[in-house]
Order: sequence, then structure tokens, then C-alpha cells
Amino acid sequence: MAGVLTSFVPVLDTLGELQGKYGEDEFGKSYNALQSVMQQVFTDLGAAEYAVATGDKVDETRMLVVESQYSEEFPANTVIRPLVVGWELQGNVIRPAQCVASLGPEVAEEQAPEETVEEKDPNESTE
Repeated sequence: MAGVLTSFVPVLDTLGELQGKYGEDEFGKSYNALQSVMQQVFTDLGAAEYAVATGDKVDETRMLVVESQYSEEFPANTVIRPLVVGWELQGNVIRPAQCVASLGPEVAEEQAPEETVEEKDPNESTE
């Protein structure tokens, strides 16, 4: 069942995008119910949306990190910004939630102080 629903998640996403784009258009208004009906079918089959929140620890079994950024505010491997909700069916992930994750604070590479070596002028006497 989860495998079958997985193939329909992109259709549900496309319906949502189209509703957002054309939902107020006269023609689009007549098809606004399609996304709602499809979501209801998912729910009736036992599927449920799940969301991740800012500050959540990244769980690679339930989340897809689509971008990583350095952050002073969030420790490494935490969600900076959720992007797309996930879908699951009885604990099986149909589509992982998508997010931007933290790499932690950017650490500047410490450079050892350069040793200064004085070069001697070959014409200079050492007396």
C-alpha cells in the first residue's frame, strides 16, 4: 500500500501547486476540490502528513536534507527551516519531510603564526 501511495504523492503535490497558482481563476475554482478529495483518500487509507519543526534533530529515516548551512544559532544536525511535509503510512515513510539543516557554527581554520626567517644579504659581512 505504501508503495502505491508513494507514486501518487507527486500528483498530490502538483494539485497543491496548481491550486495555489490558479485557485482564484474562474476555471481553477471548479477544480479546487481535487486536492482535498485526494488528501481525504490518503487519510482514509491510513496515510498521514507529518511535519518537522525548526530546532528538531535531523532524523535521516524521516527527513531529507536538501540544503545545509552554517549557523551560529542552531547546532549541527538540527533543522533550520522545514520545507515540505512528509507522508507516512502506519509508520512507513511514503515521502520524507524536506528541510534545511545546520552544519553548526562555521569554524575558521586556525593558522599557525608564520615564522619569520631573516634572510641574510650575501654581500653583508658577518664581522
